[in-house]
Amino acid sequence: MNNANTNATANANSTRSRPPFRAQPVALMPNNNVDNSPLCHSKLSACAMSVCLAIAATSLPSFNAHAANGLKGGVVVGGSGTISQGDKVTTITQASQNMAINWNSYNVKFDEQVNYIQPNASSLSLNRILSNNGSVIAGNINSNGQVILINPNGVLFTGDSVLNVGGIIASGLDMSPSDFMNGDYVFNEVLGTDGAVINNGLLNASLGGNVALIGKTVANNGLIAANLGSVALAAGKQAVLTFDQAGMLGVRITKAVLQDELGLDAALINSGEINAAGGRVLLSASTSQDVFSQAVNSNLEQATSVVVHSDGSLTTLIERLAA
Repeated sequence: MNNANTNATANANSTRSRPPFRAQPVALMPNNNVDNSPLCHSKLSACAMSVCLAIAATSLPSFNAHAANGLKGGVVVGGSGTISQGDKVTTITQASQNMAINWNSYNVKFDEQVNYIQPNASSLSLNRILSNNGSVIAGNINSNGQVILINPNGVLFTGDSVLNVGGIIASGLDMSPSDFMNGDYVFNEVLGTDGAVINNGLLNASLGGNVALIGKTVANNGLIAANLGSVALAAGKQAVLTFDQAGMLGVRITKAVLQDELGLDAALINSGEINAAGGRVLLSASTSQDVFSQAVNSNLEQATSVVVHSDGSLTTLIERLAA
């Protein structure tokens, strides 16, 4: 068995033995009761870094229970690979370094599993979901490389979901397969869609791996782990994804969410936990400056840098050196 198969099998076995992470539901407050002081503070420890943002009231879209639709209509439209589907397990075997798949639907029930067997840890698999409904991930996804899930109608990881991956990028924006295959990782909004990404589960990247949630609105209520890697939560209508020579992920918001679109709601909320020991966390939102504090309502005491870009976007960088 080759290394890719061995890694994917190991991930799958570890997933089956790990109990699901169930995040506690978030109680959202009406705006007139929001306290401007942080509800929880950033905390650095020897083994992990936890970042908690103050919660502003928000209106997140509801996801209908379409998980029964499963993974359907998968077609490889860029690169090469195969899709094998059983009763409870779907296996995607990637032959090229980058591969793009269009899906009619992409939902994973709590007792189902999706395994990506990829050439190496830097391999990218774009999964573009064309459904009119948001994707509900309630089961397990395993990979030894980088998996990109895109659904402009939204992506929801439930409290039962467990991902053990080389890296995961989930987006409520869109990316064309041709741009992806050419190395242009540009995400664009789709008009008339929610574009929300919500995590209530466990997203676990391998050592030095990446986790990114990118959408018009982004909420993390669960647990994200990417030790020695990077975690990015980014809210906006257009974003550019980059990878440095070490494979570290970067996200730059290039198109703002307008004030009348945000209203009094927050574009980015983190009430969960982010562990990135020895790595970095980027929280980015692009809005008009007068709704800046609503876009990312954060305690910045322990941030190493806060950069306001020329387009009005914010990047909060919190880096922790390995102990």
